[in-house]
Amino acid sequence: MINFFRKKRKKMADDNKALKYTRYAIGEIVLVVIGILIALQINNWNEQRKMNSQEQELLNGLEIEFKINFNRLEKVIQVQQKSNESANKIMTYFNQDVSNIQKVKFDSLQHNIYNAWTFDPRKGLLNSVIASGQINLISNIELKNQLASFEDMVNDLEEESQAIQLLNAKLILITSEYMNIGKLNEIGYESFVNEGFRSDYNRFFKDILVYNIINNASSWRYDLLDEETEVMQSIKRIIELINEEFNNK
Repeated sequence: MINFFRKKRKKMADDNKALKYTRYAIGEIVLVVIGILIALQINNWNEQRKMNSQEQELLNGLEIEFKINFNRLEKVIQVQQKSNESANKIMTYFNQDVSNIQKVKFDSLQHNIYNAWTFDPRKGLLNSVIASGQINLISNIELKNQLASFEDMVNDLEEESQAIQLLNAKLILITSEYMNIGKLNEIGYESFVNEGFRSDYNRFFKDILVYNIINNASSWRYDLLDEETEVMQSIKRIIELINEEFNNK
């Protein structure tokens, strides 16, 4: 194509001897500039295609990672909700006559309260993407911001979880004075139960310290559930944005 224009320009220049060199030279310059622009455009297309391919690969990996995190957090929230339901139920028995209530019911409620799962997200790829700067390959600004803020949201959850774990540790220590912990473990795990030690729920439900710890842990757990719900919404949005990027490519 360039050779065709060059020959055409040369013929036109030959028709006018006075302007021959000038026309020919200008034509050569124009053709060289056009050639450079075409080469640059082709190079830009290749680079953009390469970046798009890298972005798609990242998004595929991130989608898998965040779908795993969604399932993990969903299970954690279910356990936290069950723990709070049990805490609310068991607090209704304090300062009440519980002598005629089956003790296995209390054991089950206590077990649920202690069963405080934590959210441990899978974020190996996300951390690598952020640390290496590959997050800049992602063109969607909202998606990039959601990914960048995910770590801070998880850190907030960990702080709430640690507070609940400390309260549970205190509760277990105090509870050990009133009940056979082996009996509690029997609800969820296989363990040796020495029937020579009987749980004393009458004393347990008269201890205001036990009540306050359960109540305090429940309050922390409600705050944690609110934050976990926010993280769940963020994960959902990240997956939605990734799918939108797939559909737009």
